[in-house]
Amino acid sequence: MTGKKIQTSGAEPKPVKSARGMDPEIAVTPLADVALADPPRVSRRFFLNVAFAALASYAIGIEPEQLTLRRVEIPLLDLPEALDGLRIGQLSDLHRCPVMPRWRVEQAISLMADASPDLVTLTGDYVSYWPDYAAEYPELLASLKPRLGCFACTGNHDHWTDPDVVTDALREADVIVLRNRHQIIPVGGAQLCIVGIDDVGLAGISMHHANPADDLPAALAGSPLSGVTRLLLAHNPDFVMEPVFAQETTQRPIHLVLSGHTHGGQVRLPVLGAPFLPSRHGQLFGGGLVQAADTHVYVSRGVGSSLPVRFNCPPEISVLTLRRA
Repeated sequence: MTGKKIQTSGAEPKPVKSARGMDPEIAVTPLADVALADPPRVSRRFFLNVAFAALASYAIGIEPEQLTLRRVEIPLLDLPEALDGLRIGQLSDLHRCPVMPRWRVEQAISLMADASPDLVTLTGDYVSYWPDYAAEYPELLASLKPRLGCFACTGNHDHWTDPDVVTDALREADVIVLRNRHQIIPVGGAQLCIVGIDDVGLAGISMHHANPADDLPAALAGSPLSGVTRLLLAHNPDFVMEPVFAQETTQRPIHLVLSGHTHGGQVRLPVLGAPFLPSRHGQLFGGGLVQAADTHVYVSRGVGSSLPVRFNCPPEISVLTLRRA
């Protein structure tokens, strides 16, 4: 039987060869004809949540541990030549408590010991609410051996906790605690009068004295009217704006005040400054050297806090060098 050739109707399909010589019967769709899926979209709320979480992590977990050493020169009129170049260390607001671990207090004290100032001042708030932590200070402060000694005043948290327990612990560490009194130190041929007052409470309002206006008169009583350079340790810088400060310093001028208390606000926004600052005088006492009440006031931003949050306001210790103006 003779076979017949089968005829097909329509145009014969043309095979498409791939560049790699694959099966010519497989048709290839041009890339331009393929619909690509849209990438996932990030919502504004998601972005804000991520940014907030990152800032919160930094403010809680990183910056509170970024301790800095600030060195500041302070020019004083009529400073005796023997005091020119005197270096004063300042530790403030250590706030030992469950949220302020011991290692951070040790770090601050060790850094101060390494800086080797001529004398060290401690300007209050050593503990927060837990008096048992005060017992650590004799050991913590053992490495501080400045040639002119260590001097301290109390802070509001010390009074809210137990000022006598705190005072006893500091004295056991050979710290001279000046609670409404003064001490004169001979330096070369000059005299440095260090004055200390008890804390006068939040925003200048006493929470533990019958009349805090009595503190400075008591502290200055018996000190020379002239021939001394006076350094006042006052935890709350608002005190220099009180009427009693102007009255008492007319005859016995205070040349430099060292304070803490405000922590710099702990959170400082660009341009705006600190949204919250525990002071009745705006941003004046937000940290650093300021001129107020006809004197120099240095406000430390402190080492710790009872609320461990900082942003654009790292913790500090300070070494202040006196210079003749």
